[in-house]
Amino acid sequence: MTSVQENKNELESAVRYCESAITRAKQTIESMEFRQQAASKSWHEQTGREESLTKKLAFMTEEYDRMKAYADRLLDENVEVGERNDELNIQIVEERDRSMGYTKEIQEIRETNNLQKDQIAMLQRKLAKYSGEKTYPFKEGDLYYVFNQLDGTWVESVWDDESESMHDNTNVPGHPHKVYFTVDQKNVLDKFKPEDDH
Repeated sequence: MTSVQENKNELESAVRYCESAITRAKQTIESMEFRQQAASKSWHEQTGREESLTKKLAFMTEEYDRMKAYADRLLDENVEVGERNDELNIQIVEERDRSMGYTKEIQEIRETNNLQKDQIAMLQRKLAKYSGEKTYPFKEGDLYYVFNQLDGTWVESVWDDESESMHDNTNVPGHPHKVYFTVDQKNVLDKFKPEDDH
């Protein structure tokens, strides 16, 4: 009887040991599953971050390439604009030089025409003198010049009644006041006037 009781006790002890071992095994399995799930979750999160960073890197690389291509194009266009601007500046300078040449030529032609008109007017006055008709070199209100031979200066006057009286006066020796010059004649003569010594 004692032997049976002992065997029963041993069997129950073995059963309790097995149940305890099974419980610990389950706990271990659950712990391992929890850690595995946590590790899997962490791996997926890490993988997700890596994929997100990879996409961002690809996008930024694409944007950089696009902006660099745009900057290169702007640089090329700026070089072309600079070259075109240099060409336009050269053309402007050339056109300005031509215009200045035309202006000078027109001015010379105008002065020549005015001198010819003055010469024609002088001839007409001479012809009128020979015909006995009383004439004057200018009309009333005309601007004219007389050259002062004493100091080499110009005397500016406006033709009026007093000018006609002086022109008709024969009492002045040599009549230097009768050597008249128009504005255009004075301008032409001034071009050949020697520069003053400084």
